[in-house]
Formats: sequence, C-alpha cells, structure tokens
Amino acid sequence: MQLVIDGYNLIHHVPELAMAEATGQGADALAAALNLYRRKKAHKITIVLDGGPEPEGGRQALHGVPTLFSGRARSADDVIADLAARHGPGLTVVTSDRDLARRCQAHDAQVVSSGRFAALLMDCVLGAGGSAEDEGDDGWDFSTRKKGPSTRAPKRLRRRKSVLGKL
Repeated sequence: MQLVIDGYNLIHHVPELAMAEATGQGADALAAALNLYRRKKAHKITIVLDGGPEPEGGRQALHGVPTLFSGRARSADDVIADLAARHGPGLTVVTSDRDLARRCQAHDAQVVSSGRFAALLMDCVLGAGGSAEDEGDDGWDFSTRKKGPSTRAPKRLRRRKSVLGKL
C-alpha cells in the first residue's frame, strides 16, 4: 500500500508529535514514528511537508522515510493533489483537510483522516497493536449461521473498509 502523509496535518493530531513540533522537532519525530510503522506494516510511505530547506522544494529522507518539501511557491496540499492525480486508485492519502480530501478523491485515491491514522500509528509505535494470531483465532468457523445481510455494500464503502483493514 502506498501512503502519502500530509505531514503537518498529522503532527497536530498526535499530542506527542505536537509537543515535539513546539520545540522544532515535529517533522523528525513524525518521520521516526512512521519509520517504525513502516517496519511493522511494510507500506510505502511518503511524507509531504510545507516549505523546506530549498526555496523550490525538494526531496530528502528523514529517518529513512522519503520526504517531499513543497518549497515557497507551492503548498503541500498542491503536491499531494498532484501525487493523487499521478497515482490515482493505488494511493491512500492521510489528511483531515476536507478540500485536499475532495481533490484526492476526484482522482480515485482513498483518504483516511489524520485522527484515525494517528490512533493506528501510536498503537503500532507503542506496541499496543495485536493481530488475530495473538488472540488465539483457530481459523475456520464451522457454524451454518448467516453472518450478515445478503446485499453487498457499495464499492466505495468496500474499498474504504479494505484500505482501513490494511492500515
């Protein structure tokens, strides 16, 4: 799964990262947390941040995580929308910016709110995330009881559920 993170948007949804941002270390703390998340989940992650060391923007790796800087002339939202236009349905964007979410969804990219992803990120980083194997799931359920409605959910909802399940 290819994740594009709206960096400063996510930083402000995680209290620990917001405290690091107050000392000027927010981007580094975010990259370190996402590096741990990437090791556990094996997703391709790209962080997009406003500004950067170069006036025209650029690329850099923070803690091993590819990071794009928008530069002075563009916003990070424009860079993320361009990535969504280029990659389309294969991209999942993490943001709570409604305008950016709408722009990405217009190119069939999936959008996950920063608040929801922040909870998943902190659970994973702090080691609270467990898997079905840890819970003693034996596998098959041999009951004949129906498990839900016979109608299928709309494709848009099925795709969103699939994306959230993979996070």
